[in-house]
Amino acid sequence: MKLLSHLTVLDLTVNVPGPFCSMNLCDLGGRVITVEPPAGDPLRHSTGMWAALNRGKESISLDLKTSVGHEILHSLVESADIVLEGWRPGVAKRLGADYETLSKINPRLVYCSISGFGQEGPWKNRPGHDLNYLALSGYLGVQSSIEGKPWPPAILISDLAAGMYATISVLAAMSASQVRGEGTYIDLSMAEAVLSLLGPEISHSLEDACQSKPNVSGIPHYGLFECADGRWLSLGIVHEDHFWSRFCTTVGLEEFSDLKFAERLRLATDVELAIRNTLRTRTAEHWEGLLVNADVPAASVIELNEVLESTQFAFRNVFTGPNGYRFTSYPARFSMGTTAVTGHPPKFAQHTAALLTEHGYNQKQVSKFIEDGVAVIPSIQISQ
Repeated sequence: MKLLSHLTVLDLTVNVPGPFCSMNLCDLGGRVITVEPPAGDPLRHSTGMWAALNRGKESISLDLKTSVGHEILHSLVESADIVLEGWRPGVAKRLGADYETLSKINPRLVYCSISGFGQEGPWKNRPGHDLNYLALSGYLGVQSSIEGKPWPPAILISDLAAGMYATISVLAAMSASQVRGEGTYIDLSMAEAVLSLLGPEISHSLEDACQSKPNVSGIPHYGLFECADGRWLSLGIVHEDHFWSRFCTTVGLEEFSDLKFAERLRLATDVELAIRNTLRTRTAEHWEGLLVNADVPAASVIELNEVLESTQFAFRNVFTGPNGYRFTSYPARFSMGTTAVTGHPPKFAQHTAALLTEHGYNQKQVSKFIEDGVAVIPSIQISQ
């Protein structure tokens, strides 16, 4: 049994933010039908990423620029609980897929629009991708204050943050819908999703206008330190005097062990230099073993291939999936219900015919839709 097995989600989005939201809903048991454009989701060309985001979903391809495409979508909406869209403001209305139109068909519908800057404001039609939202939210500026220059993060922060907030938002709206018996429209901004993540940092900076470094980055014993083998050790001591004392005793820096947090900040340059010089004398594995044994928050920086062999993640069965796939599972376990990944990512338009039949179209109509290019069942799949 899965917790959301009673919900059906229509995902009209492509790329990452919307699919990441519907991936979470699918892992929790929702039936997710991804409605792809006739050319398919462009992210399908990044096969592994697309597969991870779309495992367990069903795929139908519709041309929403046609009246018949609208008709089919509206038929799907009748039995849906949640709709996700990710076009620029105004596009959904032109395609007959906006909340005003679809909520008349299904008044209990929870509908979430994910866009760069939201549906209102001077930037609402401004184009952008993940890096642009990081720039305009202030994230890259914060990064520059540490590194001296901005750089593209290794993961798509605004895409994933928006997808996570969309997941929370639609589930909150579904909870309200079940009580009130009416639907909800959600206007979610990707730039604001990043801004929300920066909320603690913004408050921190307003506390002291003279702050030169963001949050923990000014703490000399919270950071990454190179070791003798060229590998890096992460040291996660924040304000805790007990962790600091144990660290100093373990690595041979007893002369610093009695310094309280305020003193360590005042002597930050000397403290950091002492740590760097000490940790350079042995391997990362050596220091990690000693420090973990001493109950100090420290960990070697490892590569993804090493993560895949982690005994901790193996114990919790984090990497799961049907035969031939290895996906990361939903990061929470529930006392009732499962979140195990069981479904394959769909082939392009794999479920078009079955979904059309399920929603009352006969074989002659289905064949006509395909012949006219309104619905797609390709003879050659563009991706797995």
